[in-house]
Amino acid sequence: MDANMKPLQSDALEAATSDTDARPAKRKILRQHRILTEAYVALLLFMVVYCARPEDWIPGLSNVPLAKVAGVLALIAFVLSVGQVRQRLPREVILLFLLTAQLFVTAPMSPVWKGGAFQKSVGFAKVGLVVLVMVIAVNTAKRLRQLLFIQAVSVAAISAVAVWKGQMLGSRLNGVLNGNYSNPNDLALSIVITLPLCLSLLFLTKNAFWRGAWALAMLVMTYTVFLTGSRAGFIALTISSAVCLWEFAVRGRRPYLFVCVAVVGMALWVSSGAMVGGRLKGTFDSGDDVAFAYDSYQARQQLFWRSVEITAQHPLFGVGPGNFQVISGMWHETHNSYTQMSSEAGIPALVFYLVILGCGLKNIKRAKQLSRNRKEFQVLAGGLNASLAGFVVGSFFASDAYQFFPYFLVAYTTALLHISRKYSSESKTNERARETATQNFARTQSNQLSNDVIESQVMLRLSG
Repeated sequence: MDANMKPLQSDALEAATSDTDARPAKRKILRQHRILTEAYVALLLFMVVYCARPEDWIPGLSNVPLAKVAGVLALIAFVLSVGQVRQRLPREVILLFLLTAQLFVTAPMSPVWKGGAFQKSVGFAKVGLVVLVMVIAVNTAKRLRQLLFIQAVSVAAISAVAVWKGQMLGSRLNGVLNGNYSNPNDLALSIVITLPLCLSLLFLTKNAFWRGAWALAMLVMTYTVFLTGSRAGFIALTISSAVCLWEFAVRGRRPYLFVCVAVVGMALWVSSGAMVGGRLKGTFDSGDDVAFAYDSYQARQQLFWRSVEITAQHPLFGVGPGNFQVISGMWHETHNSYTQMSSEAGIPALVFYLVILGCGLKNIKRAKQLSRNRKEFQVLAGGLNASLAGFVVGSFFASDAYQFFPYFLVAYTTALLHISRKYSSESKTNERARETATQNFARTQSNQLSNDVIESQVMLRLSG
């Protein structure tokens, strides 16, 4: 009889604990999907406009401020549903607002062009509003993956079109769109920071078609980076690939990735005509100058030291956002995001900028700790870590301090950390509920057993 009772008790215990776990979790998931839905939809629209740049593809849209419209819609939707927000502003969002305020303060202090500095500050201020909506509205893993999907598909499509069109700047592949894709260096860096996101999405899908599509997209994107001949892009690609191998091949136990990276890298190097190799060699040898690599290197050295000099002359407010090229002596930007920020907006702006990037790296580390047993979060964290590492290194050789992509990367990490915290909290709550249910069940069974014993003794006495 005891042997027959054990399966029944086990089934009863499982039913009790599963009901305890499932109902609150399901209710919470439904609430999360309803929170800030309108703001999230408007955010998706903005991401499509910013990443895919449809105004450069579709005739007649170039005169329509699509990004502004989508941004305003997202902000309005956020304001109307702000009562649903229950979390404090993350530190990186506050720092981004302080950085924006610093830019506006520098504009009237500019000794070069106050109006231009103000316009640049206004353009940059949009990213703060978008990031605010992003870190609040992206409250589930599904929403985060959808954002990454939009960026990954957009950049992959633009890479394919760039290769197909084959517009060359000298012997280097040039971008075919404006914005982040307007020149070889910007195009290469945009691709590099998106490649790890494609790899993460590949690992997270079980569909064979999408796995093949992501693999093909990454091949085309990497090939595009090689064709641009961008030394900054190649260095960032090397760092990003190394982090990907550490995250997914070593820690993720996928050793076959080492072979894949080696074979694909060698094949693309040869098929691209070794343009990057020639430019790297020509950097330090005027006799092997490829596509004016040596002259470019010399000019960038002068620009770097000129930006350091201007930072020393104007340490608090710089010369105003966007004004360095006016007094550079060459009408060029600094080609270094860090000295771009310090020379144009002062050392305080550089500190804010560095701490924001540091917050992104810390968010990734913390998210990994909170979700050790959740594969999806680990894969997303690994991809974001590689993207952010690639940008941190690549931005030493590119003027991208005012671009939106790096701040989007940090916002992704903020959203991932918030989601990981909720998952960890729910796991602990469910575990406590499971323990309570188990204890209650054991207590009930003990009481039932005691009652059965008493009843048996009474029956024995009566029968005796």
